[in-house]
Order: sequence, then structure tokens, then C-alpha cells
Amino acid sequence: MKSNLVLHQRVLLFSCCTALTLLLFYHESQAQDQRKQRPNPADAVLQVQQLPPALEEILKNWERESKKINKLQGKHTRYWYDDVFQVEKHSEGKFYYEQPDKGRIDITPTEIPKGAQGRKKNAKGISYQLKPGDNERWICDGNRIFSIDEQEKTYEVYPIPLERRGANIMEGPLPFLFGMPAKVAKKRYFLKLLIDEPTRIVIAVKPRRRADAANYSEAKVMLNPKTYLPSAVQLIHPGGNQSTVYTFSDVEANKKRGLLGIWLGEKPFTPNLDDYQLQGKVVAAAGENQVQQPVKPVQHKAFKVPSLIGRDYKTAQKMLQQMGFESKLHEGQAVAKPGERPFHVYLQAPEPGTAAKKGDLIHLKLYMKPKQAAQK
Repeated sequence: MKSNLVLHQRVLLFSCCTALTLLLFYHESQAQDQRKQRPNPADAVLQVQQLPPALEEILKNWERESKKINKLQGKHTRYWYDDVFQVEKHSEGKFYYEQPDKGRIDITPTEIPKGAQGRKKNAKGISYQLKPGDNERWICDGNRIFSIDEQEKTYEVYPIPLERRGANIMEGPLPFLFGMPAKVAKKRYFLKLLIDEPTRIVIAVKPRRRADAANYSEAKVMLNPKTYLPSAVQLIHPGGNQSTVYTFSDVEANKKRGLLGIWLGEKPFTPNLDDYQLQGKVVAAAGENQVQQPVKPVQHKAFKVPSLIGRDYKTAQKMLQQMGFESKLHEGQAVAKPGERPFHVYLQAPEPGTAAKKGDLIHLKLYMKPKQAAQK
């Protein structure tokens, strides 16, 4: 079964690409109303941010235009970068969303032409090693999220808690991409207007809450000023050594399914998984009783090594142990830059995403405190 880190990263990815809207729902239940009446220590810190008038106006326009969207579809290209291993992966695909909470994304590896060079270069001007990206699908039926690995022919199912379903989508990991009420956005993020031109708007976003910071340390969102739909998004992963860039094209709102039905099929949010093997746990029913039933894990010969970059060594070793891997720690370089933390992983071998068998040894190199590094 995939680690929590892999799940966390992939749910983040899915939220972004499936029309940037498969986000956790804040439900106005009576129990929550009662909690609201009690003092919230977090609210005492996350006060509404005062923004320049230009950014205030953009947030209001963004919120207004987002409310008009019932359906959203388009194409995406994804560029994933690992600055430690200097690897670059390209993927592409389509996404589709229907209000209030249904969506899917098809992700396929981009064919790399012979001799092609990566978009990113290191300090010496050498291009990163270019590789094809992932081959997977993500489908949300409103009650569950299906993570489908096309290469391994396996899938996992993750339930969406009842209190986080529905139409008022504003509490997910990337809600600012679909348009969040301006007041909520200012309270949840540090926002800065980088570019305000007739052809593009770019906003820098830094999370103020720990839950958001676990997904990304910084984001940049590029909007089309005419439609306030996203045209590109950059995410800096926790630890700062990995990043993902999404570009969107042919994005259309409120279009009838039409030819898109050929791609989606008659039941676009009900995947046919007869030839796939289930991993982990699955919700017993998609109804109101959110009871999980354990499913016998499917035995696979090979697994993908998760990314441990930016994790403290104890968490990294625990994750590997849960997946059936062995681990070995190595003392590395001393911390020297902001964001580098002692005893946190900055290099691993094999690299993330590499196929490996249970029992394989994963090497982890850690940042050290200056004195300890000097004594090596």
C-alpha cells in the first residue's frame, strides 16, 4: 500500500489537475457551528491580511467569475523537477470537472524524442536528465477518489469524509486555484501580486497553516485576466528540492460534453477496474455509512520507491519500514542555506519513483549540524 507521503502528494496533484476543484468541503453542520462559537487559537494568529487595492480587486473578480463555472475541461502538461538528482519528468493529459464534486484526470507519459534536452539546467549549464512521467488516472465520484496506476494495473480507493463533500468547496489543499472567497484567501495565505498585465496575472502564495505547508512551501498561480481561469501553476514542494509546473491549454468552462463524451464514455466517473488489482483498503459502500473494510493486500513483485526528500530521518525510516523496505542512513553535508534542516533527508538512492522489491535497501543521506559534519 502506498505511503501517506505518496498519497498526500498525489491527492495534491489530483486536486490541481482535475479542474483544480476536487477540494475538501467545509460543511455547515450543527456540530461545526458549535465549535465556531468556541475560541479558535488558530484564528487568533491567522488574521485577515491587508492587501494592495489592485490585488484586492483581482481576488474579488476571481471569486465572482469562479461562481459561474459548472463544468470545466481542458488539457494539461506537467513538468516535475528534482534538483538533487537533476531529473526532469514530463507528462500530459486531459481533465474534466462537473459541479459540485466530480472530476477526473488522465495522465500519460510524454514521449521523449531522441536527443531531447530538459527545460531546466544546473549551475554549470547542463540540462537535467529528461524522462517520461507517470501513467495514471484519478477519478472522483463525489464520495471516493480512485487512484489508478495504468503501468502496474493496480488501483487504490480513498473515501472522502461526509463533512468534506458537497458544493461549498473551499477547504482543500489548493482552493485558491478555483477561486476562494477573498476574505478566506487572505486569512489562509500570504499573497503577493507579482505581475498584473492585460495578458496575465501572477500571484505568489505561501501557506500560513501547517496543513497547507505539508503540501507545498510556495506556489505561483498564473491567471488569464479575461476569464480568471488558470493558465499555469508552479508548486515548490516541502524541502525546496522538488517542484512541479502545470500548464493548461484549451480550458473551457460550461461546455456541453459533446465530443468529450467519446473520451469520457457513458460513465466518466465510474471506472471499469475488472482487470486491475486492488491495493490497501476500500470503502464498503459509497453511501452515508463511511465504514472501511480491510482488503487483503495484493502481493506485487515490485513497488515504487517514495520520495523521502525533506523528511526527518525517523519519519523516512518509518515510511520505508511500512512499505517493506530496509533503510540505511548516511551522514551528509552540513546545513548551509535556509530551509536545510539537520537530520533531514536531502539525497536518496534509488531515486524516487524507481521500481523496487520488498526488502530492498534504500540509502538516505542527511544534512548534519556544522560541528558534526566537521568531525566526520
